[in-house]
Amino acid sequence: MTRSIITSAAAAVVLVALVLLLGPIPVLIGILGIAGVIVVLRFPLVGIYALILLLPFNALVSQVAPGAVGTAYGVIKDAVIGLLLVAALVNRRFNRAPTSIAVLVALLALLPLVSGTFTPSLEQALYGWRNDYEPLLLLVLVPAFVEVRHVRRMLMTIIVTAQISAAIAIATWTQGIQWLLDIGRLPVPAGQRFPTSLFSSGSLTPRAFSPYVAPNELAAAMLISIAVVWCAPGLRTSRRLLLTLLPAAAILLTESRSGLFGAAILGAVLLARALRKSSQILSVGFLLVAGVATIAAATLYIGGALEEETDTSFGGHAASLQEGLAQLLVHPLGMGLGVVGPRSLQFETNYHVESYWLLLALEAGPLVLAIFLILLGLLANRAARSRSIVGFLPAAALSGTLVSQIVLPTLQESPVSFLLWVCVGLATVVQVQEKADPAFTLGEHSPTFEPRRRKALSVQGKPRSV
Repeated sequence: MTRSIITSAAAAVVLVALVLLLGPIPVLIGILGIAGVIVVLRFPLVGIYALILLLPFNALVSQVAPGAVGTAYGVIKDAVIGLLLVAALVNRRFNRAPTSIAVLVALLALLPLVSGTFTPSLEQALYGWRNDYEPLLLLVLVPAFVEVRHVRRMLMTIIVTAQISAAIAIATWTQGIQWLLDIGRLPVPAGQRFPTSLFSSGSLTPRAFSPYVAPNELAAAMLISIAVVWCAPGLRTSRRLLLTLLPAAAILLTESRSGLFGAAILGAVLLARALRKSSQILSVGFLLVAGVATIAAATLYIGGALEEETDTSFGGHAASLQEGLAQLLVHPLGMGLGVVGPRSLQFETNYHVESYWLLLALEAGPLVLAIFLILLGLLANRAARSRSIVGFLPAAALSGTLVSQIVLPTLQESPVSFLLWVCVGLATVVQVQEKADPAFTLGEHSPTFEPRRRKALSVQGKPRSV
């Protein structure tokens, strides 16, 4: 007892000294950080839930919270990813993800490091890897720790956070310019660029963007959330429609063309999935329409075909994409890790391009882009062959964001990319279970999947009558 008292007193003295030396907020952040490390290492699922719950509000917290709090909030995702990697290594759980996905993710995580030799500084190279390739690790880490019984609860958590995000988007949009003043986005300090991306051409009312960093990023996140709503099990159609209203309204208020294109393509893909059982021809027809629409939308952006009939931002998108394609020939091995994209603008050496696909190719070379496209094709193929609606989620989420990936660098914003890859990882868990157990199914309308599985197994076990 005496030893415990002495230890507690010494700890209290050290804590008081740290508070006096560093201040209460840094000490509190440190204590919470140590506690978080212990919890995530012991219970990795908590880390995945933390990403789902906290990341959608990363941009908003960074804008309104004090410096230390905003910085600490921003590094949560990196800390969680690192801890999940440690936990997966210690517990030897990397083999739970499909081998093909794990190999492609490993290549996408390692090959870009070669282009880091072209980057002027190690800090910039690490920052670029963190923004562009770190989120892909979730395709391996989510299946490493998530069991099938956890999938529905996690999807419901994503839906709840999406409703909150959409409500914030609508509420802040109603405030107009005042909201930009409240978070310090206007007036623009001397030497900084006016945030033209927050306004449509000729409009005095800002586009909806909070709690994300910009309108296109909000639209992409809402599209992924709508895909989850329509691919989550245990929901009636009426509830799916109700849960779609707020995210759909948020997309409209963003005035994002890529968001509207994505919504149309997502709708066609979901309808094709619904028609698959009744008519294979109609299903294929809707998929073809979705594919043609995606190519047409991307072509309009890249070629600037609508430039004269809409606003001048089309010209900016088209010029950026055309210049990026030209630079790809000049830098076949890549410009350098962390040198390309909007996140590179804080460094002296930077290059901005309006396409996530071109961003990968310009940053790390066409080979990395080719591997990424192979990964997308593999994920879509696995989703199309899945028997359950949850297993189809990657096809829905990827189709909804495909235009955005081709013409905008939205996936460089980690809250968007983390959301996408967490959803794909959850669907992968279901796909793996489907392959291991032919009797397994996760139905669209059943609140749980176990009754169907038990019924299928019982039918298999009954003796056949002669």
